[in-house]
Amino acid sequence: MSNSSPRYDELTLWNDLRNGDEAALAKLLRLYAKSLISYGRKMVNDDALIEDCIQEVFIQLWQYRQNLKADVGSVKAYLFAAVRRKIISEIKKNETIYFNEHSTSESYFDIDFSIEEKIVKDETELQRVRLINQRLNHLPKRQKEVVYLKFYKELSNQEIAETMGVKYQSVSNLVHEALTLLRTLFPDDAIWFGLLVWFFEW
Repeated sequence: MSNSSPRYDELTLWNDLRNGDEAALAKLLRLYAKSLISYGRKMVNDDALIEDCIQEVFIQLWQYRQNLKADVGSVKAYLFAAVRRKIISEIKKNETIYFNEHSTSESYFDIDFSIEEKIVKDETELQRVRLINQRLNHLPKRQKEVVYLKFYKELSNQEIAETMGVKYQSVSNLVHEALTLLRTLFPDDAIWFGLLVWFFEW
């Protein structure tokens, strides 16, 4: 792995943080703030609460830096998991304010997958895009969260498992089920693969 890779950089910052480098904490915040905010918005429609939760996570990282493990694995997954837990904790404390009527004990995560129709070139593609959106949006919330983390946030299956607090095999199963569903829509492997790549690069 190259020393210039994002994974190397995040682990370097993590270890610098553990050693008391406050600038490393600020760099990690800048590196992941946008992704953490967008993830938080899939759980609650309250930017102030999301930002407070992220701030609290980073404050605790600094306060307890000496207790942080060196072998954290994925800093990105660690931060996603910490912010996820914090937001869910705040939602539970304030359910009368933040509880989404569509949320269940299964997951507080909610997202509508959508591709802007104006970028579609012809009617055939338009119908396929609508079908993909429709099928994805009918997935159970946990499957939707896995799809979002894997293809939009580019987390590995192991990182997703750490983020969601589930077993690696559970994530593999959820990803497989989601992709199998899409594959059934497009039996021609070449067409399916090309459209899938295009969809998740959007």
